[in-house]
Order: sequence, then structure tokens, then C-alpha cells
Amino acid sequence: MAVELFFAVEPYSRIRAEAAPLAAAHWQETEKALYGPQTAVPMTHALYDALEQGGALHIVTARTGAALHGYAAYCLSENLNMPGRSTASALALYLSREARTDAFAALRLLRWAENSLRQRGIAGIGYASPASRPCDALYRRLGAKITETVWYKEL
Repeated sequence: MAVELFFAVEPYSRIRAEAAPLAAAHWQETEKALYGPQTAVPMTHALYDALEQGGALHIVTARTGAALHGYAAYCLSENLNMPGRSTASALALYLSREARTDAFAALRLLRWAENSLRQRGIAGIGYASPASRPCDALYRRLGAKITETVWYKEL
């Protein structure tokens, strides 16, 4: 049976410790294959704190009551190529295995997040997903279109 999720915008400073186990699971499932153990690439809490203090971090949480089951995190900025337009870049999307028993949980989370970003005056969102876990179908369902392909090289 699917869990009933409730969404809210919450500050990173409030969810930081609570989100740590989810962030570790997220890394194991999506990033470890490319980057190795998370201990080799630790969380940049200071950067997240600075983004939050500067008003450039937007986090939407997914909860069942008090229990945190997921998040969608965005970095907000003025679009350098489109002056006057503030945009969001997706930093992270994760839902617990329990939350994923609802096949539409991620879609509902992102639709809620998009609405909350729209209310902040954000004009567009850049979505990305790891090659190991592509989210193309999800992003198309949201009405997003592919605009570029991103490659990464370790130096």
C-alpha cells in the first residue's frame, strides 16, 4: 500500500540531520557507481548553508506525518543568458523506497515543487538526472523539454 505524502517548503537548517540517512541512500543508489563511496565526496553542508542564507536554496520535502521520506532541492539564480529571469537548477531529487511504492510520488512532489517555485517568481527549471538513473519520462510528463546534454570528466 502506498504511503500518503505531504509536501512543504522547509529550510535546510531544519532538515539537515534528518535528511542525512536519505542523502546517504540517495548516494548509494545513484552516485556511487560513478563517483565511488560518499566518504570520498562528502556533503558540502557549508555550501548548502551559504545558499540558504543567501536565499538561493529551495527545498521541498515529502513527509508522512513527521517522518521525512524525500526531497527535491533547487539552487535559485538569475539566469545569466536570459537577463531578468530567475531560474532554478535541480540539485537533488530523492524518495525513500517506501514512498516509491506510489508510482506517481515523484511526479506529485515535482509538481508541488514547481508550483512553490512559481510562487517565488521563478521562471523556469533546469532538470538533470544521473545517467545511472535517467528521469527522462518523468521530466517529459512534467512538460519539460530536453535542451542540452551534459557530460562530466573527472580531472
